[in-house]
Parts: sequence; C-alpha cells; structure tokens
Amino acid sequence: MKLTDKEILDFVKENITIVKDMTGHIVIKEVLCSIIGDVGGHVYGNVGGNVYGDVDGDVCGHVGGDVAGDVCGHVGGDVAGDVCGDVLGHVYGNVNGSAKGS
Repeated sequence: MKLTDKEILDFVKENITIVKDMTGHIVIKEVLCSIIGDVGGHVYGNVGGNVYGDVDGDVCGHVGGDVAGDVCGHVGGDVAGDVCGDVLGHVYGNVNGSAKGS
C-alpha cells in the first residue's frame, strides 16, 4: 500500500526532528518512533522506540525500547529494554533489560 505525501509529511512532523548542523547539513536530531532497519552511521540523539536493525556507528543517546541488532561502536546512553545483538564497543549507560549479545 502506497503512502500519500500528506501521510509521509504528517509522520515526519510527529516523529522526527530534522535540523541543520553547524556546517549547514540537514541531520536527524531525534526519532520518536521505532527504527526497523539498519542505521549507516551514528545515532547521536534519542530514539523513543526500538532499534531493530544494526547500527554501524555509536548510539550516543537513549533508546526507549530494545536494541535488537548489532552496534559496531559504543552505546553511550541508557537502553530501556534489552540489548539483543552484539555491542563491539562499550556500554556506558544502563540496560534496564537483559544483555543477550556479547
């Protein structure tokens, strides 16, 4: 089922904060929903839901749900749920669920 432009815009307005960084590049500052897929870089802000895919960089903010994929860097914030994948770096925040990976 195809989404309309209005549905996409409404979703972005309600769930994603987009800003310009100091160099003028457009970046995603905050995600208030789950990410069902991989993240090709770092997550510097907070994720209000779950991260179901792999993160190729660091997770520097808090995750309100589970991290089900692997994190190739560090987890600097708290994870409200479980960490089911491997974290190749350090976990500096609290994991309120279980750490099931390595």
